[in-house]
Amino acid sequence: MQKYKQRFSINKLCLRLLLGLLVLLTTNALADFSRSQAILHPRFPAAEPFIIEVSGTWPTDCHPGEQKPKVESWDGQTVKIAFDIIVVHITCNDRDTPYRALVDMSEALRSTGASGDSLQLQVEFDGASLEQTVDLVCPPGADCGAAEQSQTTAEPGLYYASDYLNQGLLLARQGAATAIYPLVYDKDGNSIWLFTGNLMNEDAFFSEVLALSGGDCFGCEPSGATPDMTSIGHLSVLADQPGVLQVKVNDGLFTEYRSLVFGYLTFAVGPVGEQTLIDLAGRWGLSENHGTDPPLGDLTGLLPAVFDLYREEIVTANPGLQQDGQVSYLATGPTGEPIGQLLCKGQTASDGVTGLCEFIDPTDAAEPLFLFHQLGPSRLMIEYGRPVIAIGRAPGGQAVRLE
Repeated sequence: MQKYKQRFSINKLCLRLLLGLLVLLTTNALADFSRSQAILHPRFPAAEPFIIEVSGTWPTDCHPGEQKPKVESWDGQTVKIAFDIIVVHITCNDRDTPYRALVDMSEALRSTGASGDSLQLQVEFDGASLEQTVDLVCPPGADCGAAEQSQTTAEPGLYYASDYLNQGLLLARQGAATAIYPLVYDKDGNSIWLFTGNLMNEDAFFSEVLALSGGDCFGCEPSGATPDMTSIGHLSVLADQPGVLQVKVNDGLFTEYRSLVFGYLTFAVGPVGEQTLIDLAGRWGLSENHGTDPPLGDLTGLLPAVFDLYREEIVTANPGLQQDGQVSYLATGPTGEPIGQLLCKGQTASDGVTGLCEFIDPTDAAEPLFLFHQLGPSRLMIEYGRPVIAIGRAPGGQAVRLE
């Protein structure tokens, strides 16, 4: 009997040693937040709901961006964020990996509002931690207008997610007032529309999800019935890139939705990701125009208020030749005089950016005068593309299709 007790004690000791070794092997000794930072959406939310974006470069391919972030605690000033493991790796490879994690703070703020002008952020993953103070309001004396202007605008239209067959979102806007209609199915498989509505705060949107019932049927005589609106959850949306929304329902993960384009030609210019570019040929006019830098002035000092784009060439990406896909246009003034060339590039495997165009004028063929960002089939955001020691605001604005 004593012999069996000794064997049992030895087996328990071995088991403990094996478990300890397993913990050491599965803990990433290289975990490191030193090349990471956090920003907020909207940039300065004050007491309003917001999304925390934690992004950077992780030293291995076992990174926090593929796990589910969760708010462990929030007291109105300090938030602690951890991660539920939903992707399990047997081994981790030591290679730099870009990552991004989006943390929705709307539910936490419904319980406890923000107090103070800054947020104390603590993020933990795999034994590493990130601590950062993030401003909730624009600091006194700081010029925060440029940061707010750089936020992506959610364009009206239909959006789809590749993982959800025959579902989507319909987004409508009038100024900041925004309505998003999830086009989904009920538990019996019947197609239904849900409703969300609120003000878009820069690039972020938060709303209850409402189900409507009890109204008149389609084609029936009006009866004066008042539809019931029942709250069935919450929707959080980040306007991520032009034509791209990150959408989160209740306690789920953020899912990418992309805009559908109707009525315009599109060009598939490469094999990596979503590389469909909208045809920009046609007449355009400036709808927003700003710029106070003394040497440069506003947009009209460098670009006509009305200009035409004529499609020249479509180049399909060739990874073997390290050639990116692009569409080129000749840009002319309203009377036909050439003013430059527009080069619209497809998404590459490394940068994930799509719908970016470079406006090249004759003064410097090596450096674009402007960057044109496609906000949709009928709207462009124009950003000054060259280095400038700005005394005021660099020229920029937006253009819309005129025909």
